[in-house]
Amino acid sequence: MRKAEVLIIDDEPSIAEALVLILNDQGYETVSAKTGRDGIAEAARRNFDVTVTDLRLPDMSGLDVLNAIRRGDEANRVIVMTAHGTPEMISELKEHGAVEVLKKPFLPSDIIDLIENILKERSVMA
Repeated sequence: MRKAEVLIIDDEPSIAEALVLILNDQGYETVSAKTGRDGIAEAARRNFDVTVTDLRLPDMSGLDVLNAIRRGDEANRVIVMTAHGTPEMISELKEHGAVEVLKKPFLPSDIIDLIENILKERSVMA
């Protein structure tokens, strides 16, 4: 069985590294990027099952990343992480196709459960 592939886009090395370790331990194949542009380029090179992106990146917003990734691959499910999400922003992100907006800080089990649920939904829909 193919490992699910997860793209992580976050400019904070401690968060990106922690997510890579957590998800690799769960059997996912992960790739990380530090900027929105690098993340979009990675997403253009291969088809990820799930992308986890921060809302605030040094070169663009998570909304811009979400729009670019969804335009290139509608099957890629995008989770946006934020410590600064307002109800209006969360609503806008979901309108643009974010599967979930995950508020920081969160537990490792939160991201694992979320990704597992997304992948289960995808397999049911396929």
